[in-house]
Amino acid sequence: MTLPRFGLGLKFIVLVSLLILITSFGLSRVFLSHLEKEEADNQRTLGLTLARNLAYNAELGVLTRNREMLADLCRGPMHDTEVAYLRVLGASGELLASADAEAGLQITADPDAPAPGGMLGDAVRVSIRIPNREPLDGLEVRVPVTTTGREQRNAEVGFLLEASEDGSRRRETIGTAVVGLSLATTQAEIAALRNTFGGVTAAVVIFGVLMTVLIVQVVVKPVKQMVAATRRIALGNLDEKVETSSRDELGELGRSFNRMTENLRASRFALESYSADLEEKVRQRTAELERAQGQLIQAEKMSAMGELVSGVAHELNNPLAGILGYSQLLLGAPVEEKARRGLDRINREAERCRRIVQNLQVFARKHKPQKNYIGINGILESTLELRAYQMQVDNIQVSTRLQPDLPMTMADFHQLQQVFMNLLVNAHHAVKEANRPGRIEIRTEARDGKLLVHVQDNGCGIAPENLNKIFDPFFTTKEVGQGTGLGLSICYGIVHEHRGRIGAQSQEGSGTTFTVELPILADAESAEAVAESRPEAVVAPAAAAPAPAVTGRRNILVIDDEESIVDVLHQALQTDGHRVDTAGNGNVGLRKIRQGSYDVIISDLKMPGMSGMDLYDSVHRFAPEMARRIIFSTGDVASHDTRAFLERSGNRYLQKPFDLETIRHVIADVLAERVN
Repeated sequence: MTLPRFGLGLKFIVLVSLLILITSFGLSRVFLSHLEKEEADNQRTLGLTLARNLAYNAELGVLTRNREMLADLCRGPMHDTEVAYLRVLGASGELLASADAEAGLQITADPDAPAPGGMLGDAVRVSIRIPNREPLDGLEVRVPVTTTGREQRNAEVGFLLEASEDGSRRRETIGTAVVGLSLATTQAEIAALRNTFGGVTAAVVIFGVLMTVLIVQVVVKPVKQMVAATRRIALGNLDEKVETSSRDELGELGRSFNRMTENLRASRFALESYSADLEEKVRQRTAELERAQGQLIQAEKMSAMGELVSGVAHELNNPLAGILGYSQLLLGAPVEEKARRGLDRINREAERCRRIVQNLQVFARKHKPQKNYIGINGILESTLELRAYQMQVDNIQVSTRLQPDLPMTMADFHQLQQVFMNLLVNAHHAVKEANRPGRIEIRTEARDGKLLVHVQDNGCGIAPENLNKIFDPFFTTKEVGQGTGLGLSICYGIVHEHRGRIGAQSQEGSGTTFTVELPILADAESAEAVAESRPEAVVAPAAAAPAPAVTGRRNILVIDDEESIVDVLHQALQTDGHRVDTAGNGNVGLRKIRQGSYDVIISDLKMPGMSGMDLYDSVHRFAPEMARRIIFSTGDVASHDTRAFLERSGNRYLQKPFDLETIRHVIADVLAERVN
């Protein structure tokens, strides 16, 4: 349902009319209320005065039971049109005399609605019924007739009472004087005043409406003309003008409007002149953009290749450790010369593979970013420009809510642009798969010292079972040939390198929101930020010197989820004369540590279930000394979490793939520290 549109003039007329009506009604109400109260007070005063006089004059008649005298007294005030009846009652309430303004008059008292008094006597509201007429509202005032009425009267007007022999006088009530007043006249006058005020109010409202209509014609009409002219200008007619002749504010507004249209005509002419040059510049920039896109694609390929190499190198470390260990074990055993030459060749080639893997890790690691003091909004805007055409072709609505005063930070423009580009491409693909009108919204905000970038789409969403895997290398839900599964992995690495975080929230079938969180770094913090982001180099270890001899049989526990590494260490350490116990995961290893005592514990740092970090924390709680004797093995010492843990624990570690001599050295050092 569409609500009707009300013009400015109609609104103004209605508001002014309501204001006048409410003001007039309020003033009338206040005046009439005051008048009603004043008339009611006058009626009570009149009734009380008449009742007092009647009580004063009726004292002798009541004492002598002179009904004719009392009747004369009652008929006296009946000339007053407001007096409806008078009564003189005896001490027991019997009627001694009365006078009524109308024959057949009946009185019905309303004890629940007494009229407020304040002077001597009681006043109550009554209903006066006269045959063949509507009931009338009345006021009844009662004043007692006492034997000391005269002296009381003199006292009230300033005379002193004569003292009795005992110094006091007793008052005795011998009857009651009753005066009934009709309120019909007063109510009729108030009703007439109410009608008069109503007529005056109506006249004021009509006059106000007429004046408002006149004002509207003077004020609103020029405004309507400008509104109509604005609509025509919005349609492209910049030759529109508003005729103004007045010298007031409306005339100045019209002249300003005409100057605005003249400026718009000049601006349109300038734009038309500029568009010819712009077309040529667009052709030139298009060629440059194509080259930039090729460079961006190549950079993404190189980044993806780095992630691939990093993953492959990490996975090769475990089997290489087994090959090196087995070859060294066999070389230490008595074998024939021909077999020894083959084993020596295997060992040398395995060492060569280890160096290659280490060099690959150096290549795959994130290099020092070229960070500058830049704004995130600018990076997003430039990234959106790269994808704007494709979004328009696919009818995808892109909206932005970028915080205008977003703080700047230290960041690498090209790396973050690659992150935002990958997120936009993923959102684009998700919207196309959903097969409905697509929407992508990009928001930025600063909160708690962080910069937050939200990329939200209404695409197909991510299944709950896949939400925790999307940042894993090579993970993809796309068909073969449509995705490599490296885009989000690259995004994760770049954001982590900027000391930030990236996460996703999704509801399958409804859409996904990716959030990039970056720290706000001032220009002075750039050196620290870059230093923290620079990884340590991984170099091949020098040839290990012979390990110092370890005296005595030692209890050693080996914990690793790689069977080959467990087997190699078991054989090598058992050959050295140690008692070796093994565990295939952290939980089994922790159970064995609780049950026995070990001189040295060799544990893999990253294992399914309980990791080496969790194992260390658990052992440290109940056996801190034994926790100091844990030697960790890992193939990823470049990881920030790994480095932070190793620095926190202070324990020794072995970098995979390791040789047996290095293991013997580390074991000897740990045992030597225990002796000292």
